[in-house]
Amino acid sequence: MSEPNNIIWLCDRSRVVQDWLCPRKRYWNYHAAGRGVVPPNTPLELFLGTCLHDGLAAIATQHRADGVVDIDVVAGVAGKAVLDTLMTAAGGDDTQLNFAREQVTLVEGLLRGFYRHAWPSLMVQYPTIVSIEEEMTYPLSDGITFMSRPDLVLADRDGAWHYIEFKSSSYKGEEWVNQWQTAVQIHSTVRAIEHTLGTAPIATIVQGLFKGRQAYGKQSSVFCYAYYRQGTPPFSYPEWGYAYKSGFKRVPVWEMEGGVKAWVEGMPEAVLGDQFPQTPPIYIKDALVDSFFNQRLTREMEIQMALKMMDGADPVMTEDILNTSFQQKFSECNPGWGKPCGYRQLCFGSGGNPLEMGWVPREPHHTPEMEQLNATAQTEVSESPQV
Repeated sequence: MSEPNNIIWLCDRSRVVQDWLCPRKRYWNYHAAGRGVVPPNTPLELFLGTCLHDGLAAIATQHRADGVVDIDVVAGVAGKAVLDTLMTAAGGDDTQLNFAREQVTLVEGLLRGFYRHAWPSLMVQYPTIVSIEEEMTYPLSDGITFMSRPDLVLADRDGAWHYIEFKSSSYKGEEWVNQWQTAVQIHSTVRAIEHTLGTAPIATIVQGLFKGRQAYGKQSSVFCYAYYRQGTPPFSYPEWGYAYKSGFKRVPVWEMEGGVKAWVEGMPEAVLGDQFPQTPPIYIKDALVDSFFNQRLTREMEIQMALKMMDGADPVMTEDILNTSFQQKFSECNPGWGKPCGYRQLCFGSGGNPLEMGWVPREPHHTPEMEQLNATAQTEVSESPQV
């Protein structure tokens, strides 16, 4: 089933990145069965990232409305969502409780740490909140539109706008900072902001939230685990640390008195600041953005044409089109670093309808696409034979 012919063709940053990584994954995720298919269970990283972004948006929303933020409520709501969801997915299996608590502590710790360290600095430099996760669009042509939802648009004391992008990451340091200079998908959002709101941000700032890595089955984050050494009074007293030292034992933060709230409140500023890497202002390279959109327009038109050709085609022709317009990047199937592609079953399985194999239709996240999907559904209902 191809995209309807009477609506604007929509693309966004996620579609673009997937197309770069593996065109076949782009097909499965966004076009198969009419609107793309996804696994029935949301991947953990995506779910936790959504909870974090919801919490960050809540901080900005409360600040704009009241000038103050109830971080206990924000962190508590996010933590409860993580705990309930993970335990439901585990079927109430108590053996998964510690893992769920670990992830709850990670999300709550990042939100509390961000509000204590990064948020005050942002508000001093950029005190006016212009936009919070507002839908933005930029037309590539009369029939193709680029969608974006920037995390935050702030204005400095002189009124100049800055676009803030939040990124949770297992990495930090110079390489992490430098990658954004030519991350055209970040730069391109500025064009969408200008088209939608009428003013272009002068720069982008990427605000990182360092979540650490999984190591030996544990989340290696300073928010999740403390280091403790038992004392022998009066000769020595119990000691707590934020980094490993000889003779110290790792202790879950959620089992400590005061939990993650007290742990973050007592965290030294140097340790806390290291969890929130931030780029310097990244000034927009217009030539880079122009090239990106020109190339994207050509590619999106190719995809649109390929899907139209596949509509009603026989299996042999369908496979030929997939191999031509949605080639597989086999290096991404099971990369040496990172997780295997979740669509391997569809690429190398027995074939058939993904919806009959346990996959579910992708739910759109951008407002224009949701509106488009609803309009298409209403048209199909109105045109169906009446009994």
